[in-house]
Amino acid sequence: MFGISDYMDYEGQRLAERIFQVIIVLFGSVGWLYGYYVQDFKMTVMALGAGFALAFLVTIPPWPLYRRSPLKWVSAAPDDKKKRK
Repeated sequence: MFGISDYMDYEGQRLAERIFQVIIVLFGSVGWLYGYYVQDFKMTVMALGAGFALAFLVTIPPWPLYRRSPLKWVSAAPDDKKKRK
């Protein structure tokens, strides 16, 4: 699309999932601790929302970071039906 590659290879998908998990757990933990400290659950939810937004921006677009191991496709076999006739 528009000359920009729009796929992610399997290793890139694994990396994106791991980064997503780390960001969510980190923001959730820090948000929970801060919310507990200030006694305001709204801060916990806001921190988690910020984590989701950051995780979305980092993992959803197909950055070149996620395309380092492209699949090597096998070339097509010749069509045997034409040879049989």
